[in-house]
Amino acid sequence: MKMRQALLTPVAVSLLAALAGAPASAQNATMMSAPTSAGLTTASVSGVAIKGIVSGQPESVSFSGQAQISSRLVQDPDFGNPVLLLTINLGSVSGVGSSTNAKYVILGPENVQRHLAPSHRVEITFPFMRSGGSNSSARTGVASFALSFDVNTGLVTSAAANVSSPSF
Repeated sequence: MKMRQALLTPVAVSLLAALAGAPASAQNATMMSAPTSAGLTTASVSGVAIKGIVSGQPESVSFSGQAQISSRLVQDPDFGNPVLLLTINLGSVSGVGSSTNAKYVILGPENVQRHLAPSHRVEITFPFMRSGGSNSSARTGVASFALSFDVNTGLVTSAAANVSSPSF
């Protein structure tokens, strides 16, 4: 009887906590940041120089700056395999219009999940707009990354990046 009571108490507490209304995203974030029994939760942030041109109307835009890549090696909660969680932040990358010299800014980071491998080629699309402009005037660019990882820690060991026009 004591054994059932000991098992029932953690289950009841967990059930009550779930019913208390913790948002699902908070539960996922907690689960992903908790260390695993295999010790796989590691994180790193790397900066990589990035540049390139997005062609289009009303003008072509030349981008340059430093992309921040955060990598985190975590255990997949469903299948048990390690996966890489990447956050790519282009907030320190800016653009200059070719005909007006207007400043262009990139909006928001991008989150990407990949299976664990020594290297990955990652392409993301990103919105950009004229500084001070409205979101309705946003255009799209493509950032491509060639990334190498330490498969034991998830740390980025090398990175190269460029910006280009989308092909869609």
